[in-house]
This record gives sequence, structure tokens and C-alpha cells, in this order.
Amino acid sequence: MDLLLDILFEVYVELMGLIVPEEKTTTKKFRVLVALIAFTVLIGVAALIIWGCVLITEKNNLFGIIPIVIGGVISIAQIVAGIIISIKKNS
Repeated sequence: MDLLLDILFEVYVELMGLIVPEEKTTTKKFRVLVALIAFTVLIGVAALIIWGCVLITEKNNLFGIIPIVIGGVISIAQIVAGIIISIKKNS
């Protein structure tokens, strides 16, 4: 189980990293800013998912589904944005 979570996390970070521009295309300040925003979103998504899981398991509150869904939507939007940017760069 630990290996599966590690693999999923690595794949997620790789897909999330697609949104960060390459070195040659932008300034260093902009790359650092985008990387910082991406990392902040990663922490926020993880916090939402953990919060939702705690609400469901510890408190038996099904409203925990809401933060999990919000975290999933944000995560999917970020991955899709990274893939779209990657496709535009390569064409």
C-alpha cells in the first residue's frame, strides 16, 4: 500500500510539474513564482483531502466528501492545465 501511494504521489507531482515553465522560456523570477504557487496548491489539496478523510473516519460526518471533491477538482484542473501547456509548447 505504501508503494502504491508513493507511486501515485510521484506521478501526481510529475503531472503538476508540467505547469512550471522551462528554463529557457521565462525569467527565473517567474519560474520560481509559478513553482511556489504549484507547491502551495499541492499542500492545499493535500490538506483538503486529509481534512475530508478525518471528517469521514473520525467524526462520521459525510460532509467530509465536500473537501475531498474540492481537492480533487483543483488537482484535476491543475493537471489538465499542465497537459494543455505542454501540448502547446510542443506544437
